[in-house]
Amino acid sequence: MIDWIGYGWMAGSVSGSGTYFADLTMEVPQGDAVAAAAVTGFSLGLEGGEPGSAAAYVREFGLFEDGTHAVRSLPPDPTNNVIAIPACYWVRFRLTVFQGNAFAQGLVFRHAPVPPPAPPNKATIPKVNKATIPKFRVRDYKIKIRGKDAGMHRVMALARGSVLPERKILARAAAEIAEFMGVRPRSVATVPARRVASPAISRLVF
Repeated sequence: MIDWIGYGWMAGSVSGSGTYFADLTMEVPQGDAVAAAAVTGFSLGLEGGEPGSAAAYVREFGLFEDGTHAVRSLPPDPTNNVIAIPACYWVRFRLTVFQGNAFAQGLVFRHAPVPPPAPPNKATIPKVNKATIPKFRVRDYKIKIRGKDAGMHRVMALARGSVLPERKILARAAAEIAEFMGVRPRSVATVPARRVASPAISRLVF
């Protein structure tokens, strides 16, 4: 049974020979979960005879393991778009776009714990609970390489009781971009973008 659903959007647009990165980090109430990413729309062109491309996938996640918070990074592979994660407490998704425009969605479904057995000799009617959608504190960050826009990182932390290691996640994401682009890490800057006035899910679009 699923008792919690969280989701957000990623978007990217780029022309020329560069690649645009859009990350989405979502905090999850700790529990077994399934994370999924999908490109929901795109328009691609050509650059030097090479067709554009877009891919959305799970890049990294945090889980509670052996009494500690652990981090697992996945290779930048478009096939990493559905991942089962035990004791999950956050997930980072990534959309990459080359020579085109694309939109993608990241979703996390958390499984409800198994209910205790009913007392013997007592008839009970199973109670069906609707999946909940929590409130988030949302922050957007621009990713710049030598002052030029190269991406966006949206961070959705739980509005209450957040334990998300936001700064460490932002630093790792920036380092990945630097490695991919073949530049020094100090050439990649992560700067706050506009503030989101309301954390309502319906407004989680950039």
